[in-house]
Amino acid sequence: MARTGVAVIMVAAMALSGCATTAMRPAHGADDPLKPMNKKIFVFNEHLDRVLLKPTADAYVGMTPLPLRRGVSDFFANLDDIRVIINEALEGRGGPAALETARFLVNSTLGLLGVIDVATPLGLPAHNAGFGETLGVWGVRSGPYIVLPLFGPSDVRDAIGLGLDSFTNPPTYLSDPSAMWGTYGAQLVNKRSHYLHQGLLLRLAAAGHEYTFVRDAFWQKRRALMRRRRAGR
Repeated sequence: MARTGVAVIMVAAMALSGCATTAMRPAHGADDPLKPMNKKIFVFNEHLDRVLLKPTADAYVGMTPLPLRRGVSDFFANLDDIRVIINEALEGRGGPAALETARFLVNSTLGLLGVIDVATPLGLPAHNAGFGETLGVWGVRSGPYIVLPLFGPSDVRDAIGLGLDSFTNPPTYLSDPSAMWGTYGAQLVNKRSHYLHQGLLLRLAAAGHEYTFVRDAFWQKRRALMRRRRAGR
């Protein structure tokens, strides 16, 4: 659930850091058949980020000391390890699943419920895996490119995976709706705070073609990731 809107900034950050380049393979034809609708949703997501998400993240960074922000990030990252463990196991990656389980247990105990990342210095670094990748490893095709309201760049397979990922996010099971949505909001603001300066860099790099830039960055990033996952890396 915490992928809201920030996905645009995260994809742009990957592109701007060199994980995707201006020579990216463009998406043609069936890759983006919903372009008119996608562009409207893209504009809506950018507006939402500009008027709500980024100002809230700016305020959070300005009001919260760095050690506390680091603890919040580590706490949510520890919760996210549950999703990684489940998907590593579903992909048949027993070794990585076991290491990720060890990481979760270490941080949940010695790390005070994940507030302190004890596992990484012990040689148990964080990894990432979601149901979108798992479906891809199982042979499910990506389908066309779509921009999800609030959630940003995706394809049909990843959109389905995103829904399944929500069932591995512990706040989903909070009985109090206000607590559940409050935790979702905190996850979102925390994640957005990691990318406060990427929006300007995106506009400079894309030179007025932000939609195309983000779309092609998304395709390159996802295709490269799926090649690695299918190769067992």
